Amino acid sequence: MIISEKHFQQFVKGDERSFESIFCQYYKTLVSYAMRHDLELMEAEDIVLEIFHHIWQIREELKSPAALHSLLFTATKNRTLNVARNLKNRQKLITENYPTKEEEESQDYLMEEEMSRLLDEAINQLPKQCEQVIVGLLEGKSLQELADKMQISINSAKTYKLRAIQTLRSLLKDTPFLLLIILIRTNKKN
Repeated sequence: MIISEKHFQQFVKGDERSFESIFCQYYKTLVSYAMRHDLELMEAEDIVLEIFHHIWQIREELKSPAALHSLLFTATKNRTLNVARNLKNRQKLITENYPTKEEEESQDYLMEEEMSRLLDEAINQLPKQCEQVIVGLLEGKSLQELADKMQISINSAKTYKLRAIQTLRSLLKDTPFLLLIILIRTNKKN
C-alpha cells in the first residue's frame, strides 16, 4: 500500500491526479481505521477528509512516500482519538446535566407544592364570599350547588366568581400558569 515514488513526487509538486490516486488508495482504509474507535461513518469520513486536506496543504514538507504513509495513519489515529474523547466527554456532560427520573419527580413535587402554597395565599386574601365560591369550584362543585349552600342567587354566585377571578388575576400576575389552572378548573364546572 506504499505510494510509488513517481506518484509521490508528482503529488508534492501539486499534481491533482496524483493526489486523487493517493486519496483513492487510502480513503477506505483510513475511514475503516477511524471507525474502530466507535465513531459513526460520517464522523470517520470527516476526519479522513480533514487529514487529506491538511496533507495537501503541507505536501511540500513531506520527504518520502513512507513518511506520507506514516503521517496518514498517525494523523488519522490521533484525530480519531481526539474526536472519540470529545464525544465521550460531551455525552458525559449531557448525562450529568440532565436530572434523573427521581430528581425530575422531586422537582415536580416541589413545584406543585409551591404553586399550591401561592394559590392558597392568594385565595386567603379574597373576600369571604369570593373565597367560598372559588374554593367550592376548585373542589368540583357547580355554581348552582354553591349558590344553594350559600343561600344566594346563581347570579350572585357568578358575580362572586368573576370578582374572585379578577382579584386572583391581580394577585397572581407573576404566575400566569397558576391563574390559567384556576380559570380552567372553575370554568369546567359550569
